[in-house]
Amino acid sequence: MPINEFSPQIGKSEIVKILQTLQDNWITEGKKTQQLEAMLAEYFGCRRVVMVPNGTLALFAALKVLGIGPGDEVIVPDFTFFGSVSAVVLTGATPVLVDVDELDGNVSVDAAKASLSERTRAIMPVHIYGQSCDMRAVMELAREHDLYVVEDAAQGMGVTFGDKHVGTFGDIGCMSFFADKTMTTGEGGALLLNDEQLAQKCVYFKNQGRLRRGSFVHTHMGYNFRITDLQAAIGVAQFERVERTIQRKRVLRDAYYRRLDGCPRVRLPADNGFGEVVPFRVNILVDDPEGLAEFLAKREIAVRRYFYPLHRQPSLTAENSIVRQTPVNSVRLFDTGLMLPSGLDLTESQVNHVCACVEEYQYMHHTERTSGANGGSPTNASPSTLRA
Repeated sequence: MPINEFSPQIGKSEIVKILQTLQDNWITEGKKTQQLEAMLAEYFGCRRVVMVPNGTLALFAALKVLGIGPGDEVIVPDFTFFGSVSAVVLTGATPVLVDVDELDGNVSVDAAKASLSERTRAIMPVHIYGQSCDMRAVMELAREHDLYVVEDAAQGMGVTFGDKHVGTFGDIGCMSFFADKTMTTGEGGALLLNDEQLAQKCVYFKNQGRLRRGSFVHTHMGYNFRITDLQAAIGVAQFERVERTIQRKRVLRDAYYRRLDGCPRVRLPADNGFGEVVPFRVNILVDDPEGLAEFLAKREIAVRRYFYPLHRQPSLTAENSIVRQTPVNSVRLFDTGLMLPSGLDLTESQVNHVCACVEEYQYMHHTERTSGANGGSPTNASPSTLRA
């Protein structure tokens, strides 16, 4: 039976809340969205949460509300999902791509500092794969150079730096509630704010230049970045069990790592120690991720490579982006990283099957390399013997 890379968990609670919303006959943004915003604000420990259609538009809205536009530069880590950089390009500003820390894939503050210019106005730390950036160093850099901080916490639900939730350190934090996130609204995102005036600007921006619907007087320039109460209903149901979801993600990663510990040429990424980690996926590092991915695909096991370095993206050119120092660690991460199936409903036998297939490929790869180096033929040792 095929093993999916990931699938969202939708249960009776989501169905009940959607039906209630339909029966209330209010399907556009309304009271259910306000309920979700209030629940999230309390959870994140921020003053306001403003829901928007998705994480990329959250980043775009944050940058626009802060006045970022043509002629400005924004520091963006080279190792992140494309939405981080496309949000900058869409504002008319120029992303400056900088290297990351090889340990956790998060932005290197030293690389960011080396790439600053007189046009740099903001930095976008991305809390990648469920680990916090070094927000102390990021905020010190921002204060020293008078930069806005827009946190990309798309994968950061439940993640902390110290005892504070990511997305609440900078000027605006941005969340994603896409189907593969720790909680989902299908499509969806949120702006996290502690400044009331900035929060009001975000509301104007997302609600076509007015604070409330029903008025045809638009005092500000804005857009329609609202969501629906149908999405919010799913979000409320998902949020009610988010702590169980977080614990399940940790248990799943631990099960994989116990099984793969000692497997030839499989390296298990370490936590950076900054705070609470919520694994976005179960990640491993191997010498040949593409070969392993193809091997697993033949066994109907879906996996995914690490993010492709932004400075290599065909759509990013010298006309719309800047690279002042060629990133190295982002390339190393892509060249070795693989995301294993991480669905919350994976059984123990499925996890063991995935791991057995990884071991089989790595064992074959290891013995081929060993026999080539020694000029002999592969041994008959079993994978378990080799691991021991």
